[in-house]
Amino acid sequence: MPTPTIIQRGFEPYEASFAAMRAFTDARSTDTPDEIWIVEHPPVFTLGLGADPSHVRDAHGIPVVQTDRGGEVTYHGPGQVVAYL
Repeated sequence: MPTPTIIQRGFEPYEASFAAMRAFTDARSTDTPDEIWIVEHPPVFTLGLGADPSHVRDAHGIPVVQTDRGGEVTYHGPGQVVAYL
């Protein structure tokens, strides 16, 4: 099994990472190597399919983004390194 390529995406908005993931997935074929993306986001709350928007009582100006992943509410912010498989 080939080793995935590690991609350092740096500090970028969640929406940019999410759009890039969708584009990568849509464009890949059976020959496309797997990638692991390392990224850090500005403050953002993401809502999974099981999330109720009312669970974010006061976002204090932090964006709240609906996603198509599973789960509930997740906070991402500076200093938190995220790895996307």
